Amino acid sequence: MSHPSTPFPTGSTPMETENGAGRDTLGSGGPMVQPMVPGELECTALVDVEFGQRRPVVDSIGNVLGVPRKILLWDRRADNHSVSGRTVGEVADYLVANGVSDVKVRVNQYAPREEWRRLVRNHRVAPGWKYTVGVLKHLEYTLFPGRIWGGDEYNPYTNSVYLYSDIPALGIAESAYAKDIHSRTYPGTYATGQLLPILGVHHESLATEDAMWYVQTHGSSDSLQATRRLLYARYGMEAGGNLGGMFSVQGNQLGGVGQVIGAAGGHIAAGIQNQR
Repeated sequence: MSHPSTPFPTGSTPMETENGAGRDTLGSGGPMVQPMVPGELECTALVDVEFGQRRPVVDSIGNVLGVPRKILLWDRRADNHSVSGRTVGEVADYLVANGVSDVKVRVNQYAPREEWRRLVRNHRVAPGWKYTVGVLKHLEYTLFPGRIWGGDEYNPYTNSVYLYSDIPALGIAESAYAKDIHSRTYPGTYATGQLLPILGVHHESLATEDAMWYVQTHGSSDSLQATRRLLYARYGMEAGGNLGGMFSVQGNQLGGVGQVIGAAGGHIAAGIQNQR
């Protein structure tokens, strides 16, 4: 059964209640009520957020499968499938502050039918891109659900951010890509180009810079040093995987090796920067 989504007031933390009616076997559920936290800055702007139902077995599996990413980012909150209201609130604040509050935020949720509808209704992306690359992206979302496999991501074809990690910096970086997409005259062409080797590094650079600037300006629940370490490691991991995927040894692509090297380089660069 489908439920209407609930707007998320920025600067707030959701009350963790559970909706009994799930959308699917992987445990996506209806949205939860979002009360304001006393003492927090109130904002009239709203962001559309939906939360997946709690499924302990599924989320435990996802948490285990997220171990490689936890190690690369050196943070146990990565792909932990237990996203706090604090993290969601910071992501919502970023979206509103940057004028992209039309983005849908799905928090540890699997909703292929709803995402298909968003794909069809997304008039920012030209039909030629929506019904080719966008359909393939939706097929990936359906067959390899982030609810299990993790991987915080912005999908430009549905204009949705998927959160599976309780790390504000990762959600803000993905939202920065949404901001980048919204600024383009031809968002579908730009987004598709970013899927190609080398070109894909471009938007990661922009997203990392923008997220870092935002946290330096507005602050975060994580320290600036921790945020820099996470963002640099994330950038190195994404860039390394992108470039490494272009090469292979004995038929084996080196994307995974590139991710390890890139993440390590990101940690080193952040460490040097943090000591200045």
